[in-house]
Amino acid sequence: MSQDQQQILLKHNVIGDVLPEGTQLAYDLKIKFRNATLDAPGQELGREETQDEPKIFLSPAPKEERSDYVLLLVDPDLMETNDQNFGQVRHWLSTNISVKEDGALLILSSSPNISPYVGPAPLPNYVSPRPHRYIFILARPSSDSSEPISVTAEDLQKLQEHYRAAFQGAQKEDVQDLKDRWGFNAQKFLDLKGLKVEAATFMLVGGTLKSAAANMVMSGQAIVDKALGR
Repeated sequence: MSQDQQQILLKHNVIGDVLPEGTQLAYDLKIKFRNATLDAPGQELGREETQDEPKIFLSPAPKEERSDYVLLLVDPDLMETNDQNFGQVRHWLSTNISVKEDGALLILSSSPNISPYVGPAPLPNYVSPRPHRYIFILARPSSDSSEPISVTAEDLQKLQEHYRAAFQGAQKEDVQDLKDRWGFNAQKFLDLKGLKVEAATFMLVGGTLKSAAANMVMSGQAIVDKALGR
């Protein structure tokens, strides 16, 4: 990653709020949605442009073949910037990823308790006049272990314990509502799994009426699922 891009991550407190201080990134990430491309950190994209699962490219493509990359997408700004009450919202978590020769990430079907992609749904700008940061993180094990990365429901629930406003989700394979996805912390997850960050980027997405409606639906579903013990 160029020094200019590294400075953008520092300027927007991506390094500090979400990634550990002193993070140095070896690669660039390019995020390609159907109707938009995130070429560099800090671009503002429209909410409607970011609802479909994107394709992700690592640059330059690693020379070493690996199949143990872990991909994260988190929003640390749910109710306020760097929200310390609800924690980060986990919009995507996929493990055991390999990289093709052209740098494209090969993301296989999700494993149990791993979160499929969910597009941004920030509060509308007239309620919260600030775009949210949506941070893509690609990491791999810091050791040479050949064991596949496993993420359990207990792992995700343990992270939620640190946030007083984020009531705990059951983290079941077939339920990934808001209460399962909030209360996340990327730094703590990386430490828990012994992962080293290889690349990261972020987009800014502002709220709309549609995102407000989606936010209300997700919140309502979380309450219903909580009442049903899901």
